[in-house]
Amino acid sequence: MSREGQTDDYQMVEDGYLSEQFVKRLTGDFDLSCVIHIHAKNTGIENLGCVYMCENLVSLDVSYNKVHDLSPLFKLQSLQILDLSNNKLSSLKGLEYMPALSFLNVCGNELATLESLKLLETIPNLRKVIMKDGNVGNPVCHLDSYPNKLKALLPDLVMLDYRYLKGELSSAFKSLDEIDASLREEKISIHDIPQSGPVVSPSFWEDEYFDDLDLNMKLRYLKETLNSVYVEKYRMEEMMTVLETEDKQALQRLAAQLKGSPLNQDKPPSS
Repeated sequence: MSREGQTDDYQMVEDGYLSEQFVKRLTGDFDLSCVIHIHAKNTGIENLGCVYMCENLVSLDVSYNKVHDLSPLFKLQSLQILDLSNNKLSSLKGLEYMPALSFLNVCGNELATLESLKLLETIPNLRKVIMKDGNVGNPVCHLDSYPNKLKALLPDLVMLDYRYLKGELSSAFKSLDEIDASLREEKISIHDIPQSGPVVSPSFWEDEYFDDLDLNMKLRYLKETLNSVYVEKYRMEEMMTVLETEDKQALQRLAAQLKGSPLNQDKPPSS
C-alpha cells in the first residue's frame, strides 16, 4: 500500500519541477499509478510536472509552493482532497470537471475576480472550499459579494472558509455573525480586537477572569473556540477519508492476490 509522503528538510524538487523520481522518493512507490497521497508542502514546486501520472491519487498537498498552472491535474479523476494554499494562482483553470473533488483549499493565492471562481460550478461533488483563513486570503475575498457568489455557484456547499453553511455548527456561526452585525451598527467590531493568542482551554470558561471580560472579548473567545472545534472536526473527517481510501485499496489488492492464489484455482480431479 502506498504510504503518505512526508517531506523532510532535504527533500526539495530540482528546478521547481515535480518529477517522477521525486514522487517515488517521497512516497516510496515506484509505480506512480499506486500513489494515493502526496504531501509535498514547501518543497519548491513551481511546475506540477508528472502529477498527472498518479491517476489514482486521492489527496494532494502542494501548499506553500510557487504553483501557478493547474493543467497537469487534468487526469486526476479520483482526487478528493486538494490543498493549493499559499501558491501563485491567479486562475483555477485545470480544475474543471473533477468528479471526485470534495475539498479545495486555495487561500493565500492571487485570485482577484469573481469570474475566476466560476469554473468551480463544474465540480459536481465540491462541498468544502477555503478561500480565506484568518488574514490569509485572496484579493477576491475583499469583495462584499464574494461569499454569496460562491454559494450561488455551489448550492450544495457545506463549508466555506472553515465555517459550516449547513449542519449542526452552521446555526452557531449564524448567531455569532448576527451578534457581530449588531455590534458593528454601534461601531464596535470583535474583529478589531487584537488577537488573543492560542484558543483557550475549556477550563478558561469557568475562570473568574472570563466573567470580568467585556462582551466584545467574550465573543472573540467564543468565535475562536467554535472555529477550533470545526477545524478539529474537519481534520478528523479528512483522516477518515484517507483511512477509508487506504482500506479500500488494501482490500482490492488482497482480492487481486487471492484471485491468483493457488488456493483459488480448481483442484485437479483425484485419481
